[in-house]
Amino acid sequence: MTAPFGNFQLNEINVQRKGLSYVEAVAVWLMHWSGEKQHLIAAKFGTNPGRIADVLTEKKHEGSRMDAQALRAS
Repeated sequence: MTAPFGNFQLNEINVQRKGLSYVEAVAVWLMHWSGEKQHLIAAKFGTNPGRIADVLTEKKHEGSRMDAQALRAS
């Protein structure tokens, strides 16, 4: 997709989410531990960085960190 106000490419947004599911929250932890930056995780999920921060501060989806640790250990 080319920007209407310049000659450069923009990334296409295929999915937009207002929130994350529990399974997606587990994936957020795994991505975070693998070194991905929060704003890039948010872009990949089609949400804003605040939703990622909600998971990583455990304000949302309590227990997702432990489930992600279990997956990581197996």
